[in-house]
Amino acid sequence: MQGGIDDLTATKAMGMGSWRLKGSMDPPFEGLTAQVEGLWRHMLDRDLKLYPMDKKYKYLDSLDPERTAGMWGYTDIKPPDKGDPRWPRMQIENRCYQSSVFRKLHIELAHRQDGLQVIHCVMYPRTEYDLPILSFDMVGNNGRVSLVCIDPCPVAADRSLPPIYVSLVRQLQQQYHLENNRAVPPWGKEIFSDLCIIIRPSASEELANFVKYTIALTQAHLQLSRQTSQVQSNKSSRLAEIKAGHKRYAAQHLKNGSTRGVLAAAFTPEFADEYMTNVMFDTPQE
Repeated sequence: MQGGIDDLTATKAMGMGSWRLKGSMDPPFEGLTAQVEGLWRHMLDRDLKLYPMDKKYKYLDSLDPERTAGMWGYTDIKPPDKGDPRWPRMQIENRCYQSSVFRKLHIELAHRQDGLQVIHCVMYPRTEYDLPILSFDMVGNNGRVSLVCIDPCPVAADRSLPPIYVSLVRQLQQQYHLENNRAVPPWGKEIFSDLCIIIRPSASEELANFVKYTIALTQAHLQLSRQTSQVQSNKSSRLAEIKAGHKRYAAQHLKNGSTRGVLAAAFTPEFADEYMTNVMFDTPQE
């Protein structure tokens, strides 16, 4: 950008910009959201397009499940007091993009009135590309980040990662001094790699290192995607394995009872199923 600042610098300065939940999320959530979205905009540039997400999923409010308040009417809705059957209010906001390499780039922010905060991000490659599915989550309660997780989830049947990824991830984990102190949940054992990071941060430095690692790995993932070519159409077995890996990723995440329970409590069990299947963990069409 001549005579001005680049997109990444502008995004950092602007923070979360026009996100509805700007100001509601704690600084680690806002900062990570702004920097990851900024990396997408900066590194994918004109290749980045909006993903065709149904507008009913862009912003969800447990106090307005039928979305009658309009685009900005949520600001006029008074949060209920504790003891009110509508308490605690749950708000969810989604942004989705796509590119020539990535089928779907999804960031979700969730804020619940009782102190729960979540950022959920998945970078789904198109199944013609032999790339891991990079995903991360950060969960907070009452002003404290209680869980962070990130992994370049393999699409290979044996859960192996390409050697270049193994070398890169190990180098970054050493650089930012990250070591697991939480076990992978049962539903994740079939999709997470052996290099998955899952931590309950015990100090601000540990959380800061996780954020730095997440940004560095996202940037490296985007750089590697630029150097990746489509799998040749005559390699049908490899293409089938990649597609199966994407389906496995979605199917295992749909077994996450914690996520389903939070959504069902705020909305309905039927909506929880619909939302998880259509927005969070959808699979590419054949």
